[in-house]
Amino acid sequence: MNWYKFPLDQYRKLSVELPDAEDLAFRRMIDLYYTIEGPLPVEEQALVEAIRLDYDCIEPVLHGFFERTESGWRNDYLQADINTRKSRSEKNRASGKRGGRPRREQ
Repeated sequence: MNWYKFPLDQYRKLSVELPDAEDLAFRRMIDLYYTIEGPLPVEEQALVEAIRLDYDCIEPVLHGFFERTESGWRNDYLQADINTRKSRSEKNRASGKRGGRPRREQ
């Protein structure tokens, strides 16, 4: 994903109590989640390398904002947003193949 809408007010509400290092980890995890368009890696070392922070900064954020699943660390809000964007993109792609949006009758 090349870009995503960032709800600053919602992020501030969630992260206001986080220490600086954990706030940075949270933001980088959100960016990574959108970049790979899915759950964060379960493997500790892979996540440390991707986020470029020590695991002691990452761990509290993982347990506070993400759920561990077989496929990785998942966040329901982020996943729903990604799924919505993919669905919209597929609809727009199909519409484009049919010649674009139908014209309005006057």
